[in-house]
Amino acid sequence: MCAAHDEIDQIHKSEVAARERIEDAEKRARLIREESDREAKALIAKAEHEAKKTASKMLSEIEGKKEEIEAGVLAETEQTIQKRNKLAAKKRDEAGKAVYKILVGEV
Repeated sequence: MCAAHDEIDQIHKSEVAARERIEDAEKRARLIREESDREAKALIAKAEHEAKKTASKMLSEIEGKKEEIEAGVLAETEQTIQKRNKLAAKKRDEAGKAVYKILVGEV
């Protein structure tokens, strides 16, 4: 009977030791999972930051190109307006001279 009690005690001790090892393994697994989650969140945050920075840079470049194009179009439009104003002034002078000739009777 003593041998049976010793075997039962030995089995009980083995069960307790096994439970402790399982608990330790679960704790380590939880710590690994938590650390992995933290690292994943940090990587995601860094990627989001980089994406926002890249998007901001791209928008800035696009805005610069837009302003450059607008300035070119504005300069071209102003040149066209000046040419047309000169042409209109010339035609107005010619029309004025023609009206004068008609009034004076030269025609």
